[in-house]
Amino acid sequence: MSTLLFDLYGVLLRSATPADHAELERYVCPEDPEHFWSVYEELRPAYDAGQVSDSQYWGRIRAMTHVGPFEVSHAVDLDTDHLLSADLVMVDVVLRLIGEGHSVGVLSNVPASLAAKVRATQPWLGECAAVTLSCDIGVAKPEEEAYRVAVEALGASVKETHFFDDRPDFVAGAERAGLNAHLFTGIDSVRF
Repeated sequence: MSTLLFDLYGVLLRSATPADHAELERYVCPEDPEHFWSVYEELRPAYDAGQVSDSQYWGRIRAMTHVGPFEVSHAVDLDTDHLLSADLVMVDVVLRLIGEGHSVGVLSNVPASLAAKVRATQPWLGECAAVTLSCDIGVAKPEEEAYRVAVEALGASVKETHFFDDRPDFVAGAERAGLNAHLFTGIDSVRF
């Protein structure tokens, strides 16, 4: 049986849509939306790795961009509440693989506030052999250490683990860490 490691967003859970981003943008009212999203992404790895809190992350965004006044808790909700919809077809695939005896885990970049919501709304995660979230381990993909921690949590070796992610940079990070990395482009790309 194989050891399989899946990303959450864009694979097992639905990613943010342009409409979701527009809702957050309307709330924080950045003077320069392109700069706002650039800073949002630039600061995200430390936030996802649990190195900064919600207040620190959004405070830094506020300091680095011209935005209107906003409540951090509401910005967090707008940033995360739409990220709780599972791709039921892919979840069924994962549950079938587990039922067939494969060791299946998750490795995903998520800040602590989102991790709590994911754990509360996705009971199927309890069927996985290991769920490794960046905020819990202090490091985020594409850092090689993130993949190593996830593989160790599965009790596997990197050479025997197949990793699936929809982001090429995260697939490249997995390759550098020695995993069998696959770019997820839909259910047909889950081959090992």
